[in-house]
Amino acid sequence: MPVEKNNPFYILFTSGSTGEPKGVIITLGCLEHFVNWMLAEQEFSKGVEVFLNQAPFSFDLSVMDLYCSLATGGTLFSISRDLIENPKGLYHALATSGVTTWVSTPSFAQMCLVEDKFAEAMLPRVRRFLFCGETLTPRTTAQLLARFPQAQVWNMYGPTEATVATTSIHIDAAILEKYSPLPVGRVMPGTKIFIVDENGSELSANNRGEVIIAGPNVSPGYVGRPDLTGRAFFDHRGLRAYKTGDLGCFRESLLFFEGRIDEQIKLSGYRIELGDVEANLRALPTVRDAVVIPVIKSGAAQSLTAFVSLAARNESSDFNLAHHLRSLLGERLPAYMLPRKFVLLDAFPMTANGKVDRAALAKSL
Repeated sequence: MPVEKNNPFYILFTSGSTGEPKGVIITLGCLEHFVNWMLAEQEFSKGVEVFLNQAPFSFDLSVMDLYCSLATGGTLFSISRDLIENPKGLYHALATSGVTTWVSTPSFAQMCLVEDKFAEAMLPRVRRFLFCGETLTPRTTAQLLARFPQAQVWNMYGPTEATVATTSIHIDAAILEKYSPLPVGRVMPGTKIFIVDENGSELSANNRGEVIIAGPNVSPGYVGRPDLTGRAFFDHRGLRAYKTGDLGCFRESLLFFEGRIDEQIKLSGYRIELGDVEANLRALPTVRDAVVIPVIKSGAAQSLTAFVSLAARNESSDFNLAHHLRSLLGERLPAYMLPRKFVLLDAFPMTANGKVDRAALAKSL
């Protein structure tokens, strides 16, 4: 029996910030809208593309490489978790892969960039890097553009409930020079994104609020959970709409992702968005990446801890490096937003999906 446009095509479970698994229903119509957009924007070559599959099939990023591969008659080059944990084997596999389209989280690419040989000579056929699922930093982008001068770097954004990605932008040298943090791009045709305040009123450009997505790529809801569906999904002028729980704003017609609403904390009476602190840390010249975790005691945030990966280390002690980072950050942020503790790491732990494992970092506090 053929699947109709409004029939469920796949269900992916996502826990979100609550830790409670929710089955996101994606219809054939949702998937078609996403794939058609990807095919039109990326102009894949029929029958010759080799797509990197880094994300497990339980993670919606895998939909991008899997279905674009099927739609173009291409090849899927899948790498296992065991291979990711074996750098020597990983780089050998990549060198023999023939990958033309790289699909991954930014964290995975950043991990690969630690190896100096991760460059055009290793992947001579790669034409584009497609990133989604996490914040793409200017430093990672600059390194990729320098090492792969013939390839494009694309930044994309979208939750599982809106079929993988809803916005995109080609990050070239001009965009990289103009914006920090980087934009997540322009909205796919046929879909609308708008920003609302705490009362649900639409905000004008340059104002931060919750990101709302409305369009044919939006899921009809969660399987067997009408209560959760009713809280997150609604009708917007005849289109299915989803309250993402993400903070963002439009500047110069480009969407900027600015963290999660549930990552706002109150510390010493001040409301702090952890994404703001992270973005300012990443903007420091010596910082490759940063994650900021609140230290919770008796149910309340007592302080902030910054986990930092440096682009390069000198012979200074961790104490002196941390002091220097705090001083530099203090030139950008008020004192109440400064982390009390800095932990320097060569690399961050990653989840099976290839994202930074914030839960593991929090457990180490």
